[in-house]
Amino acid sequence: MLTPIPSLLAFIGTGLTALAVFAPGRPRAAKVSFAPPLEPAPFERWAPTPAPGDPEPPRRSAPCWPGLVDPSTDAGDVAVRLALIDALIELATPWADAVLRRAVDEEADPQVRAAVGAALRDVV
Repeated sequence: MLTPIPSLLAFIGTGLTALAVFAPGRPRAAKVSFAPPLEPAPFERWAPTPAPGDPEPPRRSAPCWPGLVDPSTDAGDVAVRLALIDALIELATPWADAVLRRAVDEEADPQVRAAVGAALRDVV
């Protein structure tokens, strides 16, 4: 007659422990800062100030062609782009050739452009 009581207590204890561990936490209010923004920004502190008559330098963005292979690729890293070119050479498919041809149009780094050019010469 007393044997179900320890089992019942163990079951209730397990349920309460699971509830304590897996229950969602209380929503927390977002922290608001009333501090003024840094003037100037830390990375702009040492930037040279352009003269009033100087034209604005052209902005070079990272090439988009690595995103055709893997959207999570860091397109700013030259080593990653060279590795992608090697992988596309190994694939030797029409899709890989199309990506390499787009890389020729978008690439600004001379080392990567040379690697793409050599890859396309090998393909033809």
